[in-house]
Amino acid sequence: MKEKWHLATSAAPSEFVQGVQQITGNSKYCAQLLWQRGIRDLEQLPGFLDSALYQPTNASVFGAEMEWAIARLKQARDRAEKVTIWGDFDADGITSTSVLWDGLGQFFPQHLLLDYYIPNRQTESHGLNCPGITKLAQAGTKLIVTCDTGSTNLEEIAYARSLGIDIIITDHHTLPDHRPEVTAIINPRYFEQSHPLYNLSGVAVAYKLVEGLYEALPDLPTQPIENLLDLVAIGLIADLVELKGDCRYLAQVGIKQLRKQVNPETITRPGVAKLLDLCKRNGDRPTDISFGLGPRINAVSRIHGDASFCVELLTSKDLQRCNYLAEEAELANARRKSLQKDTIKQVTKKLEQLDLSTTSVIVLEDPQWQGGVLGLVAGQIA
Repeated sequence: MKEKWHLATSAAPSEFVQGVQQITGNSKYCAQLLWQRGIRDLEQLPGFLDSALYQPTNASVFGAEMEWAIARLKQARDRAEKVTIWGDFDADGITSTSVLWDGLGQFFPQHLLLDYYIPNRQTESHGLNCPGITKLAQAGTKLIVTCDTGSTNLEEIAYARSLGIDIIITDHHTLPDHRPEVTAIINPRYFEQSHPLYNLSGVAVAYKLVEGLYEALPDLPTQPIENLLDLVAIGLIADLVELKGDCRYLAQVGIKQLRKQVNPETITRPGVAKLLDLCKRNGDRPTDISFGLGPRINAVSRIHGDASFCVELLTSKDLQRCNYLAEEAELANARRKSLQKDTIKQVTKKLEQLDLSTTSVIVLEDPQWQGGVLGLVAGQIA
């Protein structure tokens, strides 16, 4: 017997229909579509439909933590202390690092008092680690600013403190049971789930820190903060966070900035422009990130382990260098696809030897499998 579809419909009230029509014109279906998708607040509707009418949440809502972070950064600047950005090797972590590199670079001389550290996927994995902190201490770092990582690295935080290094955490991952002993922790997970900032990814949290510093020291930056928004959109969409509240707004305005990279007259990031060219996309929709830019950035650490050059790829103004690095990312992605395809075939053969009706957990291994693609393969198999 064929199943029949029953569409659950709930007619939009007349006052909602009238309100939508006042905003959008005499659209026959818009009000009903919005109502069925749970978008029912007329006061918020203009900002939902037009990003220019959205009121973004100010960085100051992070309260004392943001104040402490800004104060420590100002102190580091006044004392000419060395600051290191500690990032991560996935697309959200790379764009987070790039946002802080460009953003904090308006206040600290790059390479002299500001540098960055990206852990190696194959040898270090995610998060802070003591050997890396030791290297930074030996290089003179006095302040670490994390992005997309660090909230639960309690032992590593204590170790850094023992070496005289302060830490500002910007992150969006799970919180520890108790506040870590850091200078500041900026993490939207402290908000209620209904808060417009709750779903921020790592890059958007990093952007909020830069936003706070721009407001505290408005006379110093020479570049508009809006120039960072294309990076924010890449990290947000590649990290698959829920696009609600400020996440949706930042993705919308970020894509507008991203579109500028395909126009020779408005290009600001030659590396991003080359990546868009290689994946034959123009940056005007989320899928250009999720199926174009994101996989190419992620592929570098999956294949090479070290993804540090991706920050240079996203931030450098050197056209020739960016073209070379973009080609390297393209090659890494091609290699990733090939490895993933081969591994899928091998895993499928192993699965044929199992009775899947007798187990709810599948554990397979092969020492020749490349660790960088196993997560992708496991996701496909599951």
